Amino acid sequence: MKAMRGAAMLCAACLIGTGICSLPAPAAVYAAEEETAPEFEGLRYETADGAVTITGFTSDLTGKVTVPAEIDGLPVTKIGEGAFKYNFKITEVTLPDSITELGKLAFKSCGKMTKATLPKNLTAIPESCFEECRKLESLVIPEPVKSLGELAFAQCRALADLTVPEGLETVGEDAFLNTPWLEAKRAENPFVIINHVLIDGKACSGDITIPSDVTVIGPSAFAHDYYLKNVLVPENVKEIARLGFFNCTGLESITVLNPECKIYDIDGTISNIYNKHQFSFMGAIRGYENSTLQAFCEPRDYPFEVITAVRGDYDLNGKVSSDDAQNVLNYYAQAVAGSTPALNALQKEGTDVNGDGAIDSADAQLILLYYVQNTLAGVPTTWEQLTAESSS
Repeated sequence: MKAMRGAAMLCAACLIGTGICSLPAPAAVYAAEEETAPEFEGLRYETADGAVTITGFTSDLTGKVTVPAEIDGLPVTKIGEGAFKYNFKITEVTLPDSITELGKLAFKSCGKMTKATLPKNLTAIPESCFEECRKLESLVIPEPVKSLGELAFAQCRALADLTVPEGLETVGEDAFLNTPWLEAKRAENPFVIINHVLIDGKACSGDITIPSDVTVIGPSAFAHDYYLKNVLVPENVKEIARLGFFNCTGLESITVLNPECKIYDIDGTISNIYNKHQFSFMGAIRGYENSTLQAFCEPRDYPFEVITAVRGDYDLNGKVSSDDAQNVLNYYAQAVAGSTPALNALQKEGTDVNGDGAIDSADAQLILLYYVQNTLAGVPTTWEQLTAESSS
């Protein structure tokens, strides 16, 4: 048996040595396939189901490129995955309205492209579609587009003129990483929000409250924000996406007021320590008992505190501040105007600081006094002292 195996191996070696059964290198196979692909004005393409997909390009494709709506009488409906990837010769591209789909990495690293015109019927821009198009200056994302893949426009370092549709529903992780458009948005408002999705908050610092019009904290929205200290996530937020608060090393506490908030189930979604590919959190994570936040924390041994009423604490972040006084005053003003906002039981219990059964300007004044005395002036003062003084 051993002799037969040896003979077989010897025969195989001889055949390989003579080249009789040698296989072509992968590059050669690829080149052969490229040579047999049909071409039209520098575009490689394939047909299927009565439609054309652009799959690549020839060395002749340079300058301003207009993709035709038809080739050989068939509609061009798709730009394939990586079709124009690493083309350093085209400067502009115009796509016909017949195209309804772009593939991943379709225009990745088109280093000289300054402008792209997209088809009006497009509904999605996939992962890394225009990544590293470093000279791309302007782009209008069509209104029907509902989703952007991760890194869709990342490293487009000249992209300042960008029109984003109001109906955009999902934005992938780092879709606008290192673009002038994103930097300009941060300068306008540290909370960059698209259609109720907070896509970026990395310019935020200190104590923050997520705005009331946000329903989703997007992927990596606060990742590596080292200057956050305390975060309040109000009831309007329904989801914290993947790595939403990843590696926020200065984060001391996070409070989530929606007991059913969906939290992406990996350790790094909420973390302030990242070491040797291990995520963890030290500080305070506060939420309601039996909430999704508690379910997120328990298997990870993350510190979890059940929210309880704190006297004077309107926003339920566990401390009393001037914001609480302002919020109570706003609440009272709305109540006087006839549009009383809803308060939960803990807010009602905590903000009626004088115990008269009403939440009004008197409570706001007492809360402000408590904050000034104990926090700013450093003079320990009890609620009992303040309420006694106010009633005398």
